[in-house]
Amino acid sequence: MADKTFTESLKSLQDAASEISKQATTLEDSLRLFDEGMKEAAYCKDILDSAEQKIQIYEKESFKNA
Repeated sequence: MADKTFTESLKSLQDAASEISKQATTLEDSLRLFDEGMKEAAYCKDILDSAEQKIQIYEKESFKNA
């Protein structure tokens, strides 16, 4: 999943959620989509956590230089 962008991963997560909500989706497919969605969500969270850490570092540096 490391080769995906945040936007691509978020789109995959949204697509999985949409498919799960369809009544024609089998239980097996729903479980597979749920598992994939959880992986996408964790990947997105990791990207956001990393971005937040970078922002905090930049903010600290900005306050030091002010």
